[in-house]
Amino acid sequence: MDGRGHSGYLGPVAFALFLALLLVFSAPGSPLASLVPTFAARPAAPALPGEAEVRALAETWPGRIAEAAVRDGEWMLRVDDTWFAWANGRLLPEAERGRWEEFVSLSFYRYPLKLPPLAVVDEETSARLRERVRENERNPPQRNDAFLGLLLRAASRAETEARIMKMEVAGYTVSVHEDIAGPLALVSDELRALKASNPEVAAFLRGLVEMNGYNYRFVDSTRTRSYHSYGLAVDLIPRSYGGRHPYWRWAIEKESDWWAVPYARRWMVPTPVVEAFERHGFVWGGKWLFFDTMHFEYRPEVLRLARNAAAEAAAAAAVGEGPGPDS
Repeated sequence: MDGRGHSGYLGPVAFALFLALLLVFSAPGSPLASLVPTFAARPAAPALPGEAEVRALAETWPGRIAEAAVRDGEWMLRVDDTWFAWANGRLLPEAERGRWEEFVSLSFYRYPLKLPPLAVVDEETSARLRERVRENERNPPQRNDAFLGLLLRAASRAETEARIMKMEVAGYTVSVHEDIAGPLALVSDELRALKASNPEVAAFLRGLVEMNGYNYRFVDSTRTRSYHSYGLAVDLIPRSYGGRHPYWRWAIEKESDWWAVPYARRWMVPTPVVEAFERHGFVWGGKWLFFDTMHFEYRPEVLRLARNAAAEAAAAAAVGEGPGPDS
């Protein structure tokens, strides 16, 4: 013995017994649990707007976006030495973020990974959509193009055209921005394989007359540069649309409710072709409410957001719901 005697062990034994009783009494369902003080976790601070979009941009443009961070209470991106603030989706240079109300936002939206059902539009919504079209014609909206201009090193027509290159896509020559040549080459590889294995795709590709890419112009009825004007978009042009509608603005001349035009009356791109483009970062205008079925544009960040949302939904569905632990 070390000289402490039995009394030397009573303190640790008593403390261990106290802890065991405390755990028993504080367990859920114990009649004494309410007597044991609990300490609620501090609620998490609400997420700042724009985090998902900013992170998606940073992840899909790693060669150009150097950093994404919260600065002065707002999510921002750094391209070269310039910081761009989320600014309610406008992505403005940090010093200009207070001017966000002067511009429309960079278009972020829930892109459907499958062909969506036609939108069900009530009378009030249809009136609002028509008024939006009229208002755009009266007062053409404008996006601040500083972010895309620096991201693509294409702030002017001359800068843009210095970045434009010609390439072959499934047998057609198209002019695009050099930054999307890699992804578009992968699309071309897939289309060639589909042409050899899928008769529907082969007939569709043979029916094209050209693919249109770079074209320095503005979006119809806006003061905003089209994605074609950056060399980020490709239109598939057929010899004939076969009496079907490829574009909502052309359809409106015959069918005022353009959103309700059935897919059977729209000029459509075969699903395998759409999926080939999507796999490499291009969204398809055929899935938009303001549809443009000939149009593909490089928006890898929009697809990243769509796939993240789909993965989260699948994970939630896999967990499922059931009775609680006290049921």
